[in-house]
Amino acid sequence: MKTQNNVVMRFASGKLGDQVVAREWKGIPYLANVPKFPKDREFSEKQMSQQEKFFDASAYAKGVMLLEEPPEIYVKETEGRPLTVFNVAMRDYLKPPNVRDIGIDDYTGQPGEEIVIRAVDDCEVVSVHVAITHDGVLVEKGEAYRDPLNATLWRYTTTQENELPGTVIEAYATDRPGNVTAGAIEL
Repeated sequence: MKTQNNVVMRFASGKLGDQVVAREWKGIPYLANVPKFPKDREFSEKQMSQQEKFFDASAYAKGVMLLEEPPEIYVKETEGRPLTVFNVAMRDYLKPPNVRDIGIDDYTGQPGEEIVIRAVDDCEVVSVHVAITHDGVLVEKGEAYRDPLNATLWRYTTTQENELPGTVIEAYATDRPGNVTAGAIEL
């Protein structure tokens, strides 16, 4: 239930008895149940790993909050939604980018041909690196450029001649917090 100008809730903060916790979020006071945890609980390795990720995400988001001007993409994500820049930065850190597709329709192994990578992220992919190997030997590598008309597409122009059978094309997408995700296709 939403209330306005509630004298009881206006300045309430913290635990009230052992039943409720008074909090404020974006200027709106609310009550929540007191979290209860067993004193002797032990965390699994997976839980400890997740806690470490959450700690790192929180440190990243705190760093973003210290910036004079937070990234515009984070500010835009909060518009019209009950989110803060801190929330968006945490989510961005916890959710790495995804290489969805490596398009090789126009690639025949000749220099000057284009490989199109589709990479997505909850906020933005900031770079895509491409590596082409043949039978385990590096043929070429370099940065793809973002398609000016579609932010999910990245284009890489080949520079070396290459035989197709035995070729592996790898694409590494990086997001703003520095998460890197790889995708690969074998020809």
